[in-house]
Amino acid sequence: MYEALGIDLSQPEVSPDFEELLNRLDTTALQYISTLGLSKQIADRQKAFSVAINGLREFLLEKCQSLANQKGPYDRLVSSLTEGDAVVSFNWDVLLEVAFKRNGKGFCYWDNSDGVTVVLKPHGSINWFALLDRELLSVDTSGNWAVFGNHLTYYLLFLRDPLGSRDLGKSMVGQALASVPAIVPPIASKTLAVGGLARDGFVSSGHERAMVRIWTVFGEFVRNATEIIVIGYSLPGTDGASIALLKNFAPDPAIHSTKKLMIVDKDPQVLKRYQRLVHPNAIWVSSDFEKFDPGR
Repeated sequence: MYEALGIDLSQPEVSPDFEELLNRLDTTALQYISTLGLSKQIADRQKAFSVAINGLREFLLEKCQSLANQKGPYDRLVSSLTEGDAVVSFNWDVLLEVAFKRNGKGFCYWDNSDGVTVVLKPHGSINWFALLDRELLSVDTSGNWAVFGNHLTYYLLFLRDPLGSRDLGKSMVGQALASVPAIVPPIASKTLAVGGLARDGFVSSGHERAMVRIWTVFGEFVRNATEIIVIGYSLPGTDGASIALLKNFAPDPAIHSTKKLMIVDKDPQVLKRYQRLVHPNAIWVSSDFEKFDPGR
């Protein structure tokens, strides 16, 4: 980590935020020298990345657990959702999932096959774990673990209760399950980091197909939506895929003049960015999620 950052992380006052840390530890930068016999140097960087990801997960889980019984803006948002709504979150934490559980509502990370609210996480989650092998796999879904898309060929598992047990029960996936969560680090390529190397290309392809499916469902909701509410997402230039999809919300504003795009953000410049890139009639509705009333 010192090699990547140039500073001693034992001094908290000079430590960077997690996004900058993960950006600098990006291991894909080493892929073109992986055959040069530099395994020690590459392994050190990979280990540092895993340590950071695990630290991130534990930190976020601890914060989410401390708020598990405390109602807040997410509860108003979740209680306002109706059939056909979807929530897209670019966060890694599980505050949204905890709010669904607190309000006795179901959700799924996929499409709406179960008649519950779709929660899409295009940047992954600390609640997702990848399988790195495809031999002799079975998952005990009577417990807390569930399978993405109800099919093991995507090689991604998640916890129904994100704050609940990680006991595998009778599952035969212990040796194949990555020890760190599957997230998309804040790098320009925006590729899923699964916490290790898949044994073969078929497993890697499964992870990729899962993410493609999530982004496909995201695009379908954007294209078919009549109303989008954006809360605290500034549409950063590094998120090229998100910009491309959101532009499809109203490709011709004259034809789609009845579509509504509402912004909740403290920075008024964010509204101007959405008006220029997504919809000229986007409106600002609140500066603070805490004060935002989704029922209005």
